[in-house]
Amino acid sequence: MAFQKNLLVCAPISCGSVEETLASMEKAKAEGADLVELRLDSMSFSHISQLHYLITQRSLPTILSLRYGGLKVGGI
Repeated sequence: MAFQKNLLVCAPISCGSVEETLASMEKAKAEGADLVELRLDSMSFSHISQLHYLITQRSLPTILSLRYGGLKVGGI
């Protein structure tokens, strides 16, 4: 089908720590993902600077999401 050449694969990432998230992003890239979704509702950052670090270290285009009814209660 003609539309398949414009199809992208997005891997959702739901990890607790910065290190786990970066490792999962690399694994997603190695397995063929075109971009990743970082599920902020599942991450346990103690400071916004950790999120900034993640964004600057990313190896793929990234969507940030905070899903209503997700895993995290409260703010970042």
